[in-house]
Amino acid sequence: MSSHEYVENLVNKFITEITDNLFLSIERDDETMREYMTNVNRFGLEELNRAIGLKIRDRLQLEHDGENHHPRSRLIKSYTVHKK
Repeated sequence: MSSHEYVENLVNKFITEITDNLFLSIERDDETMREYMTNVNRFGLEELNRAIGLKIRDRLQLEHDGENHHPRSRLIKSYTVHKK
């Protein structure tokens, strides 16, 4: 495998799992986690998580490619997988 192929695979994996990665990022930052929990209480878990997922898709212009029901983040039960 060339370095180009390796990097391509790495970036593709990141893109397909970007929603899970963002929620993992929230979990790992204490201040961001506090803000997230405040907004969960304000807007509700499902509404907030859906809005986050839609913003990722819209901002990065990603296409839906299925669902993953085994996220690494404990903040979500599933997430949209995006096309590479």
